[in-house]
Amino acid sequence: MFYTLRILSTLLLFTASLGASAQEAIKIRIGYPSGMNGVYPVVMEMAGIANKHGLAAEFQVFQNGPPMMEALAAGQLDAVVSSPLPIATFLNKQPNKAVVVGQLGYSSHSLLVPTASNSKTFQDLKGKKIAASFGSDSYADLLLALQQNGLKPADVELINTPPAELPALIAQAQVDAAVIREPQATRVKEQFGARSIQRWPFPFLTVLRSEFLQKQPNARELYLAALRESVVYTAQNPEQASQWFAEKLRIDAKFVRQTSNEDPAFTKAEQANAELLALTPELRQFYQARWRQFHELGLIKLAQDFPGQ
Repeated sequence: MFYTLRILSTLLLFTASLGASAQEAIKIRIGYPSGMNGVYPVVMEMAGIANKHGLAAEFQVFQNGPPMMEALAAGQLDAVVSSPLPIATFLNKQPNKAVVVGQLGYSSHSLLVPTASNSKTFQDLKGKKIAASFGSDSYADLLLALQQNGLKPADVELINTPPAELPALIAQAQVDAAVIREPQATRVKEQFGARSIQRWPFPFLTVLRSEFLQKQPNARELYLAALRESVVYTAQNPEQASQWFAEKLRIDAKFVRQTSNEDPAFTKAEQANAELLALTPELRQFYQARWRQFHELGLIKLAQDFPGQ
C-alpha cells in the first residue's frame, strides 16, 4: 500500500511539474517569408529549439513581407522575420508599434532575364516589362538601380507580381526581366537558363510587436536566445536545415544549400552569444542609410531614423 501511494505521489508531482512548465511557456506567433530569411524560424520549429527556450511557438509562412506586416498590424503575429522595407513601411504608418530586436545576416536577390534575351544592361531594358514584388526590398533596389542607370520608373513597364509567380514569368519569357530572391533565383538560372544583370545583398531583420512585449517582458530574451541557437544549428547542420526549409518551399534542397545566408558570421557561427544578432554601430549606420533611401524613393512618406534597439 505504501509503495502504491509513493508511486501515485511521484506521478502527481511529475504531472504537476509538466503543467507548471506548460503554464510558464510563453505563447508567441512567429511569421516568416519564403525567402532565405525564413530558414531560422523553420529550424527553430523543426529542431524543437523554441520549446527548449520556454516558447510555445506557432509558426506561419508568408510569400513576403507586406502581407506579414499586415498580420502583425492586426495583432495576429507577435514576431516577424523580414527584410527592411516592409518593417520601415509598417513603422512609418504605425510608429512605436513594433521593436527591431536583431539582425539575421543577408542573402541576395537578382535581376534576371530569360535565356533568349539579348539584354545585358539596364539601358537595354528601356521600354521593356520588368516584374517585381512591390513593397519589397527587391522593388526598392530595382527603383534605385533604374535611377543610378539614368532611367525613371516611367521608362520601363513595372509589373507588380507576387514572389511565387516570378519564376514562371521568366521561364516562359512573359516579361523581359524580373527581380527574384534566393533560393528561387538560383533555381531559375539552373533550370531555365536565366541570366543575371545585377545582384544585390538582401538583409534580414526581426521585430517584436510592442504590445506583446509589454505583456510578456521576458519574451524578448527568450526569442533572441532561440534565434541564436537556430543560427548555430543551421551553421552546424546545413544539410538538415536545407532539407527542412526546402520542404516548406517545395523545392529541391540543393538550391537552398547553394544559397544559404551569405554573411560569414552566420554561416560559420559556433556559439549562440549575444553578439550574433547584435545591431552593431556599422549595421545601424547601414540601416539608417537604407531608411533614408526608402524615403527618397517615395516608398515611405515620413523621414524617420532607423528604430533598431
